[in-house]
Amino acid sequence: MISALFLLVIISTALLFGNEFSVGFFVHPSLTRADHRAFLPAIQVFARFFGKVMPVWMALTLALHLFLLWLTWRWPASHTLFLISAVALWIIIILFSLVGPVPINDQVKAWELARLPEDWQTKRRRWDVQNAARVVLIGLAFIALVLSYRTLPLHGKGEPHSPKENFAKR
Repeated sequence: MISALFLLVIISTALLFGNEFSVGFFVHPSLTRADHRAFLPAIQVFARFFGKVMPVWMALTLALHLFLLWLTWRWPASHTLFLISAVALWIIIILFSLVGPVPINDQVKAWELARLPEDWQTKRRRWDVQNAARVVLIGLAFIALVLSYRTLPLHGKGEPHSPKENFAKR
């Protein structure tokens, strides 16, 4: 069961990482390369959609990480340290998002093409930099999660030893 839960969290985190990576490094640069003003309506659609989806997805990802940590807390130290690192990174990612890219996205959603703020290009560049930093953090959290899974003490059918078995061996 733990292995299946780990794989579910790994897949969800990988999809979230892929989504953020593709938006930050392919979709957004493609939309802003030529004329940002021409693509502002498309950017606003993305900002509205991801403004609804990402808070739930990120919160559920953190919750699943915390649940895994709770289930496996007494297991080998290397596994626990990697999982604690992933959890800590997710807390940082969410807090960073709330003070960095999210407020900019909220502003972008409200912009009118005829009356863009004077510093709109600066804000969009700031979002690009902050989103790139967030993608790096999500990538690091993903690596920590995978390393946590890889260091689980597996036996038999691929399920980890129970915590009692681990303590009996120490």
